[in-house]
Amino acid sequence: MPVTKSGTLLLVIPPVVRAVRGVYEVEADFSNNLRLYLANFTHVTFACPVFPDEEASGIILRSLPLDKMPNANRLSFIPLPYAYREDRYLRHYAATRRRLASEIAKAEYLIFSPHAKYDWSVLAAHLAIKQQRKFDMESDHDHASAQQFHLATMSPGLNKLRKTLWARSFIKTVEYCFSRSSLALLQGQDVFEAYKNIAPNPHKVLNVQVSSEDHVTPVQLKAKLDRIEKKAPLLISYAGQAIARKGPFDWLKAIRGISDAGVGFQATWFGDGALMPQMRREAINLGVEDKVLFPGSIGRSEIMATLQKTDIFLFCHKTGESPRCLGEALASGCALVGYGTEYPRELVETCGGGEFADMDNWEGLVEIIVSLDRDRQKLARLTTEAASSGGLLDRDVAMQKRIELIKTHLAA
Repeated sequence: MPVTKSGTLLLVIPPVVRAVRGVYEVEADFSNNLRLYLANFTHVTFACPVFPDEEASGIILRSLPLDKMPNANRLSFIPLPYAYREDRYLRHYAATRRRLASEIAKAEYLIFSPHAKYDWSVLAAHLAIKQQRKFDMESDHDHASAQQFHLATMSPGLNKLRKTLWARSFIKTVEYCFSRSSLALLQGQDVFEAYKNIAPNPHKVLNVQVSSEDHVTPVQLKAKLDRIEKKAPLLISYAGQAIARKGPFDWLKAIRGISDAGVGFQATWFGDGALMPQMRREAINLGVEDKVLFPGSIGRSEIMATLQKTDIFLFCHKTGESPRCLGEALASGCALVGYGTEYPRELVETCGGGEFADMDNWEGLVEIIVSLDRDRQKLARLTTEAASSGGLLDRDVAMQKRIELIKTHLAA
């Protein structure tokens, strides 16, 4: 059935673009979103900062040239300054404000997604409020929880005081923008709980990038179940940045605990990040360097191929968020074992496929994995349930639901 196109859409979002030899390339997962936006709107304009080269390589693993996208003639990109620091933000404020105000006035549908302090999405929301426009505010994590966690990791001093004051201002501003939004698309139960009493029109949606090609096949699932039944060493994986809120050192402690319990296994952490050198050193300090592989940032297809052979996806996320990696793990038939915030529990509430411990209780994660290693029938059942839960996930279905909400609630 053909989709009826609505008017023009403007998105002001976190960075999803990098420059490669002078050509703008968009992150591959977001390109899927753009494809569906273009199918539903007559023209799409998106504005975001462009990642500096030194940061893009560890974050944008797959990208596509913007000018090679289907329907690129109906797509416009506005590069914004990469601020995220007081001095840079203030330096570019006036010019960026003028540009965004002009674009907001021209667009019929508005989507803003705040990301961090000194964020242009928040400025755009303020400008839309000033112009008395309807807009959608979106988020895939609880900003207050993330800021509080970050501040708790800092040493006392003037720098922490300065960042605390800015964080309080940012959180207050984000909450104000949510309170004035016409629609709030909140990704996962953790984020929905954070803003449901602030936004006047909150809707819970899923942030998934799982396509039909990503789902574990019956042949792959049978091979995994055969390995489990034969009591082969467990294969344990995680895919994400080595940053504090992903809990990398809790993850390593759990790995050490599993090793001390005599479980046979091989673990892999896919991804880079600021804490990766420290993670490698800590693995040596804990005596598990022969049990953990750190292949760095590799292609998504390679990660998915590994996950389709992996038994357990072990995660230690420390803040309320809705990471895409959990959906990808379920689609690959990986049992989820991690800290049981609302989002992972929500993903498996229909079909199962996960076991969880309380936040910061890495010892509880060890107990779960030791138990699953000893009871292979239970692990096989959890694996089958995980594949069933993952089978419910489809990026196009999830995106189309979001788009229909935007059309319904932001129409003039």
